[in-house]
Amino acid sequence: MDTFTWGIIGPGNIATEFAHDLDQIKSARHRIGAVLSHSLEKAAAFAEKEDAPRYFEDIGDFVKQAGVDAVYIATPHPLHHQETLRCLQHKLPVLCEKPLAMNSREVNEMVDAATKNQTFLMEGMWIRFLPSIGKVLSLLESKAIGKIISLKADMSYKAPHDPESRYFNPSLGGGSLLDLGIYPVFLTHLLLGKPTMIKATARLSDQHIDESCAAVFSYGNQGYALIESSLVTQTERTATIYGETGRIHIATPWNERPDRITVTIYDGSQIEYPCEWEGHGLQYEAEEVYHCIKQGKLYSDKLCHQFSLDLMATLDAIRRQTHITYPADKK
Repeated sequence: MDTFTWGIIGPGNIATEFAHDLDQIKSARHRIGAVLSHSLEKAAAFAEKEDAPRYFEDIGDFVKQAGVDAVYIATPHPLHHQETLRCLQHKLPVLCEKPLAMNSREVNEMVDAATKNQTFLMEGMWIRFLPSIGKVLSLLESKAIGKIISLKADMSYKAPHDPESRYFNPSLGGGSLLDLGIYPVFLTHLLLGKPTMIKATARLSDQHIDESCAAVFSYGNQGYALIESSLVTQTERTATIYGETGRIHIATPWNERPDRITVTIYDGSQIEYPCEWEGHGLQYEAEEVYHCIKQGKLYSDKLCHQFSLDLMATLDAIRRQTHITYPADKK
């Protein structure tokens, strides 16, 4: 069996989930080969836990000595840009957690670096590859509810109010939009494309990051979408797609492993599809990266560079309207 080796940058909770989910992949043996952390002690602890032979606290050493097939970047949002560039410059393929960066300027630079160095880059929008989202796409392709008229999706987490936490600190990329709201925005782009008009509002903290945010997207005569995110309230965390003949409802938590997907036809008939898979679900994006790299691709056809550029352009537009700002915007 083929062996595929990952480097981990940022050995926190999500990287731990990622490492565990690699065991679910059957097409090849996936293992952790190197770990980078700002703390050598943390890097060593993660490496020992995952049986990785190398660990580092300096990215310069990591990119030269990691000896891996691809790198998974799971650090706070503001670090994604520079860490990705360093990897790409050394021709290390990158799967970088969402959001790919803090703004469109940074994403453009990352895509340019991937193209210049002929090296794979993909945003870690893991839900794109979940069986639940695959089922929704299949239902829409089969015209189960006819043409889409509208979409409603929300995402929230009532975070402990610590101004220095990653949820509320602008230097750590805090705010609901980039952390949670990106999921509903992603779904609108996947199903309806790039909006022609955006109207957004937000409740801002004293540091000008959003504690909660909402937006309406218009697609001219082709439909509309309503999205919401919050760090200070608890929404239902569901998504519903309304079509000409019925609706598709993704139960909570719709962006992870929902209990079910329900198709309701307006004549009263209803079908439920349970959602079940092993692990958290990060194995599906990891396997996509593996297959793309084996095929010599620079991006995934399911989540290409242009999709990430368009997604960030929409997030930027929302931030401009609502005056959400970050230190990265001043560079």
